[in-house]
Amino acid sequence: MLLLPPKTTPRSWSLPHRLFYQFVKLILPRIIRRYFRFEVNGIENTTNFPEGIPVIYCFNHRSHLDTFIFASALVYPFGNRTSCGLMASGKAMEQKFFGLLKYLGAFPVYSQDPNPALDYAIKLLKENLAVLIAPQGKRIPSNPIHDYHHLIREAKSGVGRVILRLNGKIPVVPMYIHGSHEALSQGKIVPKFKSFISISFCKPLLFKKYNRKKGWSDSDPDFYSTANKISKRIMVSIRDEMIVQESYFFEIIKKKE
Repeated sequence: MLLLPPKTTPRSWSLPHRLFYQFVKLILPRIIRRYFRFEVNGIENTTNFPEGIPVIYCFNHRSHLDTFIFASALVYPFGNRTSCGLMASGKAMEQKFFGLLKYLGAFPVYSQDPNPALDYAIKLLKENLAVLIAPQGKRIPSNPIHDYHHLIREAKSGVGRVILRLNGKIPVVPMYIHGSHEALSQGKIVPKFKSFISISFCKPLLFKKYNRKKGWSDSDPDFYSTANKISKRIMVSIRDEMIVQESYFFEIIKKKE
């Protein structure tokens, strides 16, 4: 059975829901930082988007660990956010364990009909909350060579559609996550202890040039092509950061050639 986004946003959670979230928020970042060799780069690129400022965070998606890595880098007390909506795979959230993510702000998205998830993401942003979106739409196990050649073309239009429907007014902070797939690959349950994981925040992207007086509609002839262009621009930023963070890998490849 398909799951739907929740009817309420974090601003109207019940008391038990709030208490559970606060408990997880208190312990999860500390567990992640102790369990892995954890590194955060470019955190200064998030300082202009504290709680109360709407922003979209986008990342390369390689593992179920990715959302936890993001939270451990940016959620208070290590960062300046107290809550964030997480656009997650509907199929994954149908599983018992990952279904618990709904209590942490996650909401399901399905490729066959992403509109309910996109509508909910827009609702969160209009309430001045943050949203985490993987432009690839799903986990893609990869290595730097694969990402160098394919990361941009793997972008889906979803995040671009959200930005256009908000008339280009929402900033995006791209980020590159290193090591999550190596720490917890598909089919594995227990992450590798003391694996090296890093998250690197890129410079914010603004899309004000897409602002229109009458706004955007899904029925506009250039809506989807423009949304794709925006999503690919975000992935370009992520790929550029990947090249920087994986420079040692490319140097080794170059020496072997």
